[in-house]
Amino acid sequence: MKTYHLFVAALLLSSCEKELELYSAGAGLNFYYAAPGDTLASYSFIYGSPTAVQDTVWLELETIGVPADRDRPVTIEQALTGSNDAQPGAHYIPFDDASLRDAYVVTAGQTRARVPVIVKRDASLQTRQVTLLARIKPNEEFPLVNPGRNRVKILFSDQLEKPESWNASAYLFPFGAYGPVKHRFMIEQTGEKWDNDYFINVLGIVKDNPYYNSNYDNAYCDYLLGVLRRLLEEYNAGRPEPLKEADGTPVSF
Repeated sequence: MKTYHLFVAALLLSSCEKELELYSAGAGLNFYYAAPGDTLASYSFIYGSPTAVQDTVWLELETIGVPADRDRPVTIEQALTGSNDAQPGAHYIPFDDASLRDAYVVTAGQTRARVPVIVKRDASLQTRQVTLLARIKPNEEFPLVNPGRNRVKILFSDQLEKPESWNASAYLFPFGAYGPVKHRFMIEQTGEKWDNDYFINVLGIVKDNPYYNSNYDNAYCDYLLGVLRRLLEEYNAGRPEPLKEADGTPVSF
């Protein structure tokens, strides 16, 4: 039995040594995904100031390996999807623009960083949504070691967009099927944005199973549903026809 225990211990020690060798083989860089849905981000200028000409979408990064005693530059590039790809200069400030150089770093002693993507309010965004697939590009500081976590897709426009957390098929979701007329009604009647940030941080409703977080309050969501139903009833009472989506579907809660 003693021989067996020594043999197992030797195997475990050997395994740990190999893992340490892999870990210390060099630095790497990932996008930080707190949840599976973090591979996708969406933004619309319609929620912000009507005079805004650009805004910032922040991306979270995390390093692999031990912290460094110096600032390390980060290199991000656009990967083309072949479908409504954002145009550098027109829809966003290119990642290699000199104005962003100081923002694209992991500072000394840190293992996390936030880097900006500056999106621009091009007139074309009023009629279509564009896709910006951001990809970590290897450089001298950060070679590619984990290709499965080196991309984030950003969808943005100057239109009302369906929030990612709006999932009518989820068993906890109380607000029914999505429609842009319905969405705008909710914004105008309540003064809330009803965007992804509102769903996640106020209502506690998230995209992925189990579809809620610690902010979720079933009673509060039911209360809001009742308020929206009452507001819709009052709105329709003063109109010859009920509020409808563009395809003729009546808005309902």
